[in-house]
Amino acid sequence: MTVSNRVMIDNCPVGYLYREESDDANDSGWRIFAGDETQDYAEVSSNFALYNASTIVERAPQLRTLLGAPYPIAFERDANTGEFVEIDE
Repeated sequence: MTVSNRVMIDNCPVGYLYREESDDANDSGWRIFAGDETQDYAEVSSNFALYNASTIVERAPQLRTLLGAPYPIAFERDANTGEFVEIDE
């Protein structure tokens, strides 16, 4: 999983995630963001790192049920409920 440093280093909650076809055998295709990253931020590869699923689920347990979803799919945290809802991309 490719995860934004806003989540893993800055300790922001996960706000948005999507899954695309994986790049290689070591890639699940998941991309996980806080949701406030700018386009300029997202274009800098050093602002992201690879993590295994257990590390992400430890930080955000509610993702456990989402991570088995097939690609392509995207989820966003609902500001009112805090739950993740599937969105059209």
